[in-house]
Amino acid sequence: MIGRRTALLGAAAAGSLLAAGCTRPPTAPVPAQEEPPRIDPKVHTVLAHDPSGHVALRPDAEQVLAASRALLAVATAVVVAAPDDATAAQVARDLGIPMLPPGDGLAAELDRLRTRTVFAYTEADVGTRETLPGPATAAEVQQDGLPAKAEPADLLGLAYGTPSPTVASVAHAAGLGLTAVPAPHPGATKDATAAVRGHRGQVVGIGTGFGDDAQFGTQVEVTRTAKEFPAGGVAPLPDHVMIALYGHPGTASLGMMGEQPPAQAVQRVRKLVDAYAKLLPDRHVMGAFEIIATIASSAPGDDGDYSLESEVAKLLPWVEEAERSDLYVVLDLQPGRTDFTRQARRYEELLKRPHVGLALDPEWRLPPNGKHLVQVGQVDVEEVNAVGAWLADFVQQHRLPPKVLTLHQFQTRMITNRARLDTTRPEVQHLVHVDGQGGQGAKQGTWAAIKKDLPARTWLGWKNFEDEDVPMLTPQQTVAQVKPLPNFISYQ
Repeated sequence: MIGRRTALLGAAAAGSLLAAGCTRPPTAPVPAQEEPPRIDPKVHTVLAHDPSGHVALRPDAEQVLAASRALLAVATAVVVAAPDDATAAQVARDLGIPMLPPGDGLAAELDRLRTRTVFAYTEADVGTRETLPGPATAAEVQQDGLPAKAEPADLLGLAYGTPSPTVASVAHAAGLGLTAVPAPHPGATKDATAAVRGHRGQVVGIGTGFGDDAQFGTQVEVTRTAKEFPAGGVAPLPDHVMIALYGHPGTASLGMMGEQPPAQAVQRVRKLVDAYAKLLPDRHVMGAFEIIATIASSAPGDDGDYSLESEVAKLLPWVEEAERSDLYVVLDLQPGRTDFTRQARRYEELLKRPHVGLALDPEWRLPPNGKHLVQVGQVDVEEVNAVGAWLADFVQQHRLPPKVLTLHQFQTRMITNRARLDTTRPEVQHLVHVDGQGGQGAKQGTWAAIKKDLPARTWLGWKNFEDEDVPMLTPQQTVAQVKPLPNFISYQ
């Protein structure tokens, strides 16, 4: 049994605690004109903090003090332990108190929380407050107010992945329930979107990839106002399987999409969508166009970049028809000797539309003196990251839902240093599209190579070539043979 050590709770200590009850601590997260909450110095208390804005927290143990500052106003008892101490984590949960790690910032955070009792599982600088050895179970603890139960703040909690035990303990102590989402975005699913729209208070996102508070906050507000996909949600991935026709308007030789006018192309893709929907009754299947916006050219052109850039006016009827028909659009860039970001900027007018994303085709990214069909092009991941950063800023600026950034790849050399792909921004969802062609054995080999060591928070796409695959897979064969199931299946 662990009881109260009265020697450490004598007149001097009690006096300091009583003073703290009517004097605002310098680091307390409350407005200057407000009094801090009054607490009983003899009864342990945990009070949740209601932040002034939406909060994005990383789930790793190093972020536990940030989580504590965001979610807790008072915790008069805490557990202090190494982040991987499973016993300490369970005791903290059972006692309803946070588990904090030793190290810089701990003593200051204990002061802010007005902590007077520490259950210590490791050595740490906790000041002059009462320190008790960490119990094996919460049942050993008999102190007034424990187990604590905080009255939850008006918060909605979303979690991408599993938070560390320390961050989870802080959330639990604050009474914050966490709803799992399959992507770091508040509109990742129909249910998450409904929850965000039904909650008028602040939202907390815990997980890598939510961005900072400002980025996450913008996406929360976008989730509340943007048009949802037919099956719900405002984020394309991973809740949707997109079936796309690939090509260029009016050019049948470049893919199925251009073999007919926009309205007929919509009907054609809908037949494919219906076929996949029957095979995937538990998934949200929707149609898409992947439009080649800039076309690799055998001639340098007036600007010398070996790329023919389509005018927005030529693409607009296809984008508008897709929008009317609830199809997603991906604008494919084949930049030749110029860079992807320069070409992407040409299509800002189209990218302002919520249902339009972007694709980069490194096969057609030439070195300074290169020519198409002499070698397969390639791009370093730093240029890809530059496009991703520009697109994320664009989405944030225009308050848009997240956009898909597709990376075409059928050789590992096509994207050098791919492991350093930056997928940390919530405004962009990355998809690696494996668009090899030929016999199915070779295509499966390419699929295995490209999906290996896929960067975190990256989804997969697959291409069926009508004239180049031997044979082209049927929808049934695609679902049965291509594993994991791609989120984007295109037809060229």
